[in-house]
Amino acid sequence: MANNTIYAWNFPDVKNRWSLWYIIALSIVIGLVIWGFLTKQYGMSFILLLITGIAYFVENNSDDEVMVEITELGIKVGWTFYDFSRISSYAFIYDGDNSVFLRLNLAKKWVKQIDLKVNNEITWELKQVLPNFIEENPKQDLSFVERMIHLLKL
Repeated sequence: MANNTIYAWNFPDVKNRWSLWYIIALSIVIGLVIWGFLTKQYGMSFILLLITGIAYFVENNSDDEVMVEITELGIKVGWTFYDFSRISSYAFIYDGDNSVFLRLNLAKKWVKQIDLKVNNEITWELKQVLPNFIEENPKQDLSFVERMIHLLKL
C-alpha cells in the first residue's frame, strides 16, 4: 500500500506500574479464587484465572511503542489500517488543559473506539490535518470509569 504519509507520531504503550500494584492485584485475584472454591463457584474461579492469565500474556507480549500514521486513505495504528470510511468521527480528549487522547469513533459493530495517546503539540498539528478527512465530535470527554482506569493505571 503506497500511501503518502501526511503525519506520523509514536507513543509508548508501556504500563508504568510499581511492584506494590502487582502485589495488590495478585492478592485480590488469589483471594477471589480461594473465595470461589470455598463457596463452590468453581466456574468463577476458573474464568478469573483465565482472564488474569490472558491479561498478563497480552500485557507482556504487546509492543512497547505504537506507531501511528495518517495517510491520504486512512490511519494506520501499529499493524492495523483503518480506512477513513470505517472512522465515523474523532475527538480530542482533555484532562484539564492537557490533551490526553485522540479518540477515533469507528463505524464497527464490536470495537467502537480507539484511544491514541497525544500531547498538546500533536493535537495542534492534527487539528490542521484531520478535518480534511473526517468529522470532529467535540463533545466527548473522559468518563468517570476512564478517569479511574487512567488513575489506577489499568
